Amino acid sequence: MPRTSGGGGGDLDSFAMLQRQLDVDILITGHTHQFTAYKHDGSVVINPGSATGPYSSITYDVNPARFVLIYIDDLLVVVYVYELIDGEVKVDKIDFKKSTTTTTAH
Repeated sequence: MPRTSGGGGGDLDSFAMLQRQLDVDILITGHTHQFTAYKHDGSVVINPGSATGPYSSITYDVNPARFVLIYIDDLLVVVYVYELIDGEVKVDKIDFKKSTTTTTAH
């Protein structure tokens, strides 16, 4: 399964604050070219990675080419992660489901 920990060019608290400011359930970020997808405080943060495989002038290690397709259906978010490894395409799937809360007025 792909890495699903924090990261993606910011910290969890910064992303949570940005999500609250924008009033969004899903935040798609980027710039680092590193794939991440995780749930935090009931919201989802996704960094899709790099479809060409990111280049680094600091290291000779090249991360695999990777991109995502996102399917959203009401409370369900499905992230399909496509990754090119040794000439083969690998596909992983990550599901996020938003919980519903009902409030009763008195």
